[in-house]
Amino acid sequence: MKIKFLTKKIFKRRPTEFVSVQTESLMRKLKPRPFFTEYIANVFMKNVKPNISDNCLTLSVVTDTHEKAIASSSYYGLNGIRHIIEANKACDNLPVDYNIHLGDMIDGSDKPEISRGLLQFTMENYQNSQHPFYILEGNHDENDKYDEHKFVNTASFSRDDYYDLVTRNNFEQSAIKHPNAVSKIAYVDKGDIRVIFLNTSDIPYILNGGSKKYDFKKTRGIREQQIEDLIEVLEQTVDKHVVVFGHANLITPSGRSALNFNGDLVQRIFTEFNNKSTGQLQNELTGDFGVNVHYDFTQTGISQISNYLCGHMHYEKYYKVAGINHIILNCSALMGKRHGLTTDYNKKWDRRYNEVSELAGYFININPDKMLLQIFGYGAATRFVSFEI
Repeated sequence: MKIKFLTKKIFKRRPTEFVSVQTESLMRKLKPRPFFTEYIANVFMKNVKPNISDNCLTLSVVTDTHEKAIASSSYYGLNGIRHIIEANKACDNLPVDYNIHLGDMIDGSDKPEISRGLLQFTMENYQNSQHPFYILEGNHDENDKYDEHKFVNTASFSRDDYYDLVTRNNFEQSAIKHPNAVSKIAYVDKGDIRVIFLNTSDIPYILNGGSKKYDFKKTRGIREQQIEDLIEVLEQTVDKHVVVFGHANLITPSGRSALNFNGDLVQRIFTEFNNKSTGQLQNELTGDFGVNVHYDFTQTGISQISNYLCGHMHYEKYYKVAGINHIILNCSALMGKRHGLTTDYNKKWDRRYNEVSELAGYFININPDKMLLQIFGYGAATRFVSFEI
């Protein structure tokens, strides 16, 4: 049964941040459930901790929580927030280096004031946790699902709403590095490991008569400036094991672009980096997504990009293209077996509220000593899989 909340509004913090009284009250009551925090911690202590050394980089990862201001026992709702709260609480006392969210934090279908409230509340949880964090932008995080059905001549999120609520908080942490003040590329280092974060929703905010030129929900792409920043970071990457994270899958198993714009070009940058090449990269597009850049990866030593990890598809899948593993992780929001939009993958898990299958999360351990990227899943996730780095 789904319970919808009234939308009497209160004014909070900034003019852009309205939250319904009932939703605000309910969110504040979302305490971590001991059964789930203990379960997550036990998975870590039993499976992950024996594989950790001083040289490892260990991440707690969730993706596609699709937070929505309804109470639902069968599908998206506030359970997505609970998963984040419980994962972060469990990790507070564990030797985790970063808490990572791979995007689609919100479902993007609520009124804008509610969606902003959900983002703000969730970011407060990340900020209050004991580990640094990074939140990637997903294709629903600009609230375009609501725009699609409700707004005709305007946009529910302004140009800087998501940046002010989420991205700014990423970059205010000293552990998170980026090549310049406006870059959509970020990275973290630990010893011989470098993790790079890409924004696969790098879409220009352009209004045509008040509505958006590009539907963020349906459009995924990477623009020239981000590609230039990626090249800059890679050109300065020397003798590193490189792993890249994004929200959406870049390419298909056949090597074709899985983004609307430039996924195949990013894959080509990866392979040129691994081949220590120099050259020029361009596409035939003009305007917002045209690309014409130069690169020189001849001075990067023994660095290699081994793995690209993402969410977005709401299932798990692994494939290798040109020597690079592409790893898709499962949706962390509840996807009940009988809901029409549930993927076949999640139907097989028969995910249920207040049972272990309600969750879907991962610990990712990048181990340069073993030359492995090891993924330890819990809830509706594969328990263990590993890849070479």
